[in-house]
Amino acid sequence: MSGNAENMYRIKIAIQLSFIFWITLGILIFYATFAATARMWGTLLLLVMVVIFTPFLPDGS
Repeated sequence: MSGNAENMYRIKIAIQLSFIFWITLGILIFYATFAATARMWGTLLLLVMVVIFTPFLPDGS
């Protein structure tokens, strides 16, 4: 392989690795954001359920 072809091959590999890295990073950021949002809504829903259903619990007597 000539020097120019070898440089183009290295650039192609670097672009492919960079593309894979950024796609993976984007997926991880999306998942982390979605998971945080799901935890937030889950906590809020649990709190609302406790507030709504607590007056109807038996008093234990």
